[in-house]
Order: sequence, then C-alpha cells, then structure tokens
Amino acid sequence: MENALILEFQTAALRAAAIVALLLAAAGCSVFKENEEAQAAINQRVVGMHSGDFFDRYGRAKIRDPQSDGAIEYLWISTVGETRYSGYYGRDDRTCTLRIIASKDGKILTATILQDMPGVTSISRCTEIFKAT
Repeated sequence: MENALILEFQTAALRAAAIVALLLAAAGCSVFKENEEAQAAINQRVVGMHSGDFFDRYGRAKIRDPQSDGAIEYLWISTVGETRYSGYYGRDDRTCTLRIIASKDGKILTATILQDMPGVTSISRCTEIFKAT
C-alpha cells in the first residue's frame, strides 16, 4: 500500500514537471520572438545613426571601450523614466541593455541586445524604447 502511494506521488510529480517544462518552453518561444521584433526595431532606428546622436537622444553609455581598429564599443543600459532612457542599473529592473559598436567616424554599425527585461506595458523593454510610434 505504501509503495503504491509513493509510486502515485512520483507519477504526479513527473506529470507536474512535464507541464512546467512545456509552459517554460512556450514562454521561451514568446520571449525569443519578442527579441527578434525588438532587434529589428533597434536595427531600423539605430544602425547608421551617429553615436553622439544616439546618446543625446537615449542617454549616455555606461561603458566606452575603444578598440584597436579605431572602432568604439559601448555598453548602454536603459532605465525607466519620463524623459531619459539611460542611466545606471538601479532598483528598477525594467531595462534594455545593448552592446553598440560604432565606427571610427562615430556611425553605429551594430546594436545588439544583451538583455531585454519586461517593460512597463509589454514583455520587451527594448521594443518599448525603439519601436516606431
């Protein structure tokens, strides 16, 4: 009798674990799809822009790292705010983090999402910031 109860419990636990795994997989697909949308919005809005214009509009970079070929790599982290999107990574975790590579002349070559947390009104903070209105 006791073995039957243990077996029944183990079976129920395996079913619960399988359901959780399916839910996580479905959620992961949704997040990946949003990241594709966010990356497309960023590419459309940011690539080709002068880095100075980007930082004037969206806030300064957290890290600036000159490369040996003259390009500059930036780490940019947004924060939630009414007028500015950038600043330090603080208590509010609704952020979008980008790795930006700019050429010698300052044009942004790539802006890659490193982290895209849920936003204020959607599951993608990067989409909220960069999607055309």
